[in-house]
Amino acid sequence: MNDLIFASATAIAKSIKAREVSCVRMLDLYLERVERHNPKINAIIALNIDPAKKRALEADQALDRGENWGPLHGVPMTIKDAFEVTGMPTTSGSEDLKHYM
Repeated sequence: MNDLIFASATAIAKSIKAREVSCVRMLDLYLERVERHNPKINAIIALNIDPAKKRALEADQALDRGENWGPLHGVPMTIKDAFEVTGMPTTSGSEDLKHYM
């Protein structure tokens, strides 16, 4: 299972669609790594955990119904803070923008 942490997005998507791993479990694996490593490297400035968990559960339920949301259905991802996302900081890596939402 931990091998999936280092797998490509397409390999993860394939495992999710084959039901070898759930979307929720995949998200949890990534969140565990973020919790373990991010304090040292500060690569992720903000997390949106509750909505992500809700969406992962919805993605699993959609698969149960036979729905396919596209090639990356259920694959966890991060969004660079250079892109505006409602309720999330958009700093573009600049300390001057740390409060910009």
